Amino acid sequence: MSRVIVLSGGESTEHEVSLASGADVAESLARQHRVMPIRIDRAGMWWMEGVNTAFTASDILDELEPDDVVFPVLHGGWGENGGLQHELETRGIRYVGCSAAACRVGMSKLATARAAVRGGVPTIPTRVLHRSSYLADPDLHASALARVADWPLIVKPDAGGSSVGVAVVSSLRELRAALDVAFELDPVVLLQPLIRGAEVSVGVWNGSEHPLRATGGSLVHLPEGETAFSYDHKYSGAGGWLEIPATFPAPILHELQTAALSVAEAVGVAGLARIDFFVTAEGVVLNEINTMPGLRRESHFPRLVSAAGTSYDELLDGLVRRAARASGLSADDRWTGPGIRTARTIGA
Repeated sequence: MSRVIVLSGGESTEHEVSLASGADVAESLARQHRVMPIRIDRAGMWWMEGVNTAFTASDILDELEPDDVVFPVLHGGWGENGGLQHELETRGIRYVGCSAAACRVGMSKLATARAAVRGGVPTIPTRVLHRSSYLADPDLHASALARVADWPLIVKPDAGGSSVGVAVVSSLRELRAALDVAFELDPVVLLQPLIRGAEVSVGVWNGSEHPLRATGGSLVHLPEGETAFSYDHKYSGAGGWLEIPATFPAPILHELQTAALSVAEAVGVAGLARIDFFVTAEGVVLNEINTMPGLRRESHFPRLVSAAGTSYDELLDGLVRRAARASGLSADDRWTGPGIRTARTIGA
């Protein structure tokens, strides 16, 4: 029974979502593993349960033992953009989820689209905007874009998730406001046409005993008059709902699952990811990928996996066992060394 270090929180705009996911993950894994939950605050300091002292990342990582497994239930920022994963890889620490390289690609919607194109998966036409150019003359840039716009348009920060900073706009005034918000979050912003089609997601995952595989699909149902699945729909009960599993004709389901696996391979997914698509009259079109999807018991990704026949507890245990075996060690090896030391003993 390995010790699992569950990280949640973090400095990104998805801090609260991560805390909720981390709590459920820690509770589930505690049934079969020794779990050490660690909360990362918005300033980047690490807090152990029951210890009234803040630590740096290095304080904690320096004290981990070779058979520990880190489960970074972190959304956005350093925890999902490859920064943490690179640090863990450099230190030889085993962890759940995608590699640093895959996380870097997955965090960027633009890099993901380029990888998908190489994998033969259609993507959304995209105009790329840069903060430095925009801030030089925001009114000029917004007006120039509006003159050639085919409304409505979608404004998206290149990085980030949970639909934070994403807006549907239909006028110059709305475009200017949305660009201002998006550029506060990211130096690169994407401008895309509003795709008319079904919003569908497919999960991909591999546990300890099987290769990467795809779930069935979910289907987003929006309230009347809404055009995009927003943060409030996802987390605040604002009226949108997910049909899981959704019923698709066999050829469409096959196309979705094939596209999901192709995108996952192109990005370099290992462990888990949720991949979002549109199904249009012309076929399946990639929207984006999430390399660390929400992991509350009732989150989108666990529900997809559950509908495919793997329970929440089985999913998480399999992910940990896969990470443990990645270095040739068994997740059943019990670590018998001392716990992570407090500030009074670190460096002693």
